Amino acid sequence: MSPVVSVARARTHVLVKQGLAGEGLGSVLEAVAATGGVYGTAPTCYLSCAARVPGFRVADLDRELYEERSVVRTRAMRGMAYIEPLDLLPALFACTGEARDKTLVRIAKYAEMTEAETLALADRIEAALHGREPMTVQEIRAVLGGDLPGNRNALQMTVALLGRYGRIVRTRARGTWRSDLYPYARWADWVGAPVEDVDPAAARVEVARRYLRAYGPATTDDLKWWTGWTKRDTVPTIQALGDEITAVSLDGGDAWVLSDEADTLAALDPAAGHGTRLLPVWDAYFMGYANNGGRSRQVREEDYPRVYDKSGNATSVVIVDGVAAGVWELDADGGRIMVAPFDGGLPWDAVEAGAAALGEAIGTALRLERAHVPGPLSDGPRNTFLSPISLRP
Repeated sequence: MSPVVSVARARTHVLVKQGLAGEGLGSVLEAVAATGGVYGTAPTCYLSCAARVPGFRVADLDRELYEERSVVRTRAMRGMAYIEPLDLLPALFACTGEARDKTLVRIAKYAEMTEAETLALADRIEAALHGREPMTVQEIRAVLGGDLPGNRNALQMTVALLGRYGRIVRTRARGTWRSDLYPYARWADWVGAPVEDVDPAAARVEVARRYLRAYGPATTDDLKWWTGWTKRDTVPTIQALGDEITAVSLDGGDAWVLSDEADTLAALDPAAGHGTRLLPVWDAYFMGYANNGGRSRQVREEDYPRVYDKSGNATSVVIVDGVAAGVWELDADGGRIMVAPFDGGLPWDAVEAGAAALGEAIGTALRLERAHVPGPLSDGPRNTFLSPISLRP
């Protein structure tokens, strides 16, 4: 019979591993590893690191991305952008996101080109980047001139294809730390060696192992959701891990933990307090589990519509001891952070300290403004999860 693990104990285990309890983590690279990859869109990538790494500054992540180049932005789980370390890229390219041949077929269709035309345009783009500073899509368009095949979206879509093939990479964003306007460079010029081809089944085992290191105990359905795999791929992957994983009973259901973590998990004090953190939109802690599974460890049932919208997007959340206790919104230009508690209230001294630390991380003094208790995200317009306070009526 599988040992029983309470939801509180599982939550504590993940909080400690992800640097959301105690003293946190020691570096950006530790944060990337501890979360299975930081969500890559700005400003989430910076704010997720700030929540986990004491003394974090925006320049710390930029240094790893653009100077050390120890991590890159790439499409990975469910086709979403993540910041990942170089050593995991072969596995991610092999088993996450859309298959390369399907990407080619899809892009050719929607760009109104043949597959041959799409590949030829890809070659032209890569050639245009050779020997030049990184360029945005518009700058690439200017270099290539007006003689381009396909419709008006063809160039942008072919740039995405090149990223999926590991031939180009996003470089330092233009503008502020909140910008997502990325110039592109040739992979060979920015990273160096091409991404090695690996067996997809072996790649899935490596990615599953990394997922459980960040999120376990977790269920097979949690892994399936996070990776975007089919059940046909997920179940054999769990089986292939063999003795590396141990089955536990979590909230009455079967879950998995890495065997080398079983003793640590059993020794935890689930009643220990773990403090207050400000987690951004799409933070790994709230996006790592299926909506019918592990999310219940972080969000009370009555608060679920205030944390997740109907598409499953998590908003920016204040957690207290690992449980959602309110939402927040950053106005960096206005120098303020708005915080709205859920019904149970918030430890405002701890929130104030968190806001001050966040201001230091982004280089902007922030004043804290208390907002009213929020209703469901559905009360606001589309994409209310991006601004969970100001977009609500």
